[in-house]
Amino acid sequence: MNLVAIRMLLGDGAKYLALVSGLAFATFLMLNQGGIFFGLMDRSGAAISNVPEVDVWVIHPKTPQYDQRHPIFDVALQRVRGVPGVAWAVPRYVSGASARFPDGSFCGISVVGVDRATGVGLPHTFETGDPSQLNDPDAVFWDNMSLDIYRRVLKTGDVFEINDRRARVAGIVTPPLSFSGTPTVYTTIERAQSYSPPGRDGLSYVLVKVQDGADPDDVAKAISDTTGLEAIRSRDFAQRTKDFYMFEGGIAFNFGFTVLLGAIVGVAVSAQTFYTFVLENAKNFATLKAMGLGRRALVQMVLLQATFVGLVGWGLGAGCAALFGWDIGPRTLMAFQLSHALLWCSLIAMVLTSLFAAVIAIYRVLKIEPALVFR
Repeated sequence: MNLVAIRMLLGDGAKYLALVSGLAFATFLMLNQGGIFFGLMDRSGAAISNVPEVDVWVIHPKTPQYDQRHPIFDVALQRVRGVPGVAWAVPRYVSGASARFPDGSFCGISVVGVDRATGVGLPHTFETGDPSQLNDPDAVFWDNMSLDIYRRVLKTGDVFEINDRRARVAGIVTPPLSFSGTPTVYTTIERAQSYSPPGRDGLSYVLVKVQDGADPDDVAKAISDTTGLEAIRSRDFAQRTKDFYMFEGGIAFNFGFTVLLGAIVGVAVSAQTFYTFVLENAKNFATLKAMGLGRRALVQMVLLQATFVGLVGWGLGAGCAALFGWDIGPRTLMAFQLSHALLWCSLIAMVLTSLFAAVIAIYRVLKIEPALVFR
């Protein structure tokens, strides 16, 4: 009977194609929007995860996430360095600024100041230049986000202005893209502070590496007790930032609504098309009933047909979504992350959608009279 059910399903090519196309489109829409959403969430913590050598971030106690920071006193750096279990601690300064390019155009940028001696916090990938140039006069490293508009106006060796102060591009860096998508310059702490408005001379963060064998959680607690600041592990700080954008902003609702819309489209299209398929094959089901096929066998046939269509539709949709992310994502600024969890969720959603359509069809199949075959 299983073979008969599959042949019956494939016998009407138009209806089969409509069923598969509807489910494939719904799957693609869910995975596409879900992949972009999780890609953006991953970028929200990129500034933290881009410094993998750091175990603990020391922040102001009222800091909700990375992009909403409050200065901490410079003296905190020495106090952190004196805590048992700390291998080393370096400062980090982050601020917004306005850049004026050689052609006269302007752009809002982010200024990141790193430790002059160690360079901890600099991107690891350099298109031009090298970290040793950090101490050159007026030197900054420019992250153009691989955008042609910034490649055209600013190159290695160019001189431009940051908040009316001179800066020279010592090199081009390519860190992973951030959530905000703002161009960034990296320079020394002292130079970054000079680019910022008066009164903002404190540190943004203190980055800590714990000693070998020490527990980062214990060291973080000791730092908090000693300084009165909050010390949080890197992974937890990155997760806090992701959670902030996910639950406190409207991005989750907007993407969630699109994913829900994809599910509704899949349910509506598949249920309607599958019900039409059953109506057009009513005589076939009536014949099987007249031959003595029981209700249980008929139900199994419909469930098999629905599951088969659901799996094929999901496979095509997931394949198209994966090709989209593989081909489009690396060539654009689009954030796309197709995780295993997202694939499993979409598969379960499509199977449930197919089963919902099957329930409607089963109700019609069970009401078919065997005498229909003789009419």
